[in-house]
Amino acid sequence: MKKRLFTIVISIIFAIVLISCKSNENKLDGDKNPNETPTITEEISVKDTRCRLYFFNISELKHYYIDKTLPIENDALITALTKELQSTSYNKDFLSLTDKVEVKSAKLDETTGVLKIVFSDSYVDNMNLGSSTESGLLTSLIATYGYNLGVDKIAIYFNDELSTCLKGDLPNGYFTVEYPTAEPYNP
Repeated sequence: MKKRLFTIVISIIFAIVLISCKSNENKLDGDKNPNETPTITEEISVKDTRCRLYFFNISELKHYYIDKTLPIENDALITALTKELQSTSYNKDFLSLTDKVEVKSAKLDETTGVLKIVFSDSYVDNMNLGSSTESGLLTSLIATYGYNLGVDKIAIYFNDELSTCLKGDLPNGYFTVEYPTAEPYNP
């Protein structure tokens, strides 16, 4: 009986040690157990924000804008605006930013007032653009970001390369936000 009781106690202690080791193993270096249900440790905050989106109509070669309330998660306004500029649901003639391009970072330099937006890849490499459509798309991006963030200087980078679009050199290293003549879009 003592031998059997000893075996049970040792088995229980061994099981506890194994469970403890497995639990600690999951916490190292962000390793995740595929059988473990993830838990949300960070609370997601969503704030509805009234935004203005500029689009370039490729058949009319003119700009339109749409005022829309967007859900902004964790103050990621640039991400939400970019996602909307990638939408093709507004009008089939609106030039939309390809979804192959993502925002890697966006930062406002408080001293210079320049909003630096770094995209993951060049939209020119992922879209078939002519000179007027490339200029129209860039104008839409700059106007949308400038309007909604209240800035008048924007530097757009594709990876680590500053975009100059069709303007050649940018002596100051940024575009000055100029709002296109645009009409409100009413579907």
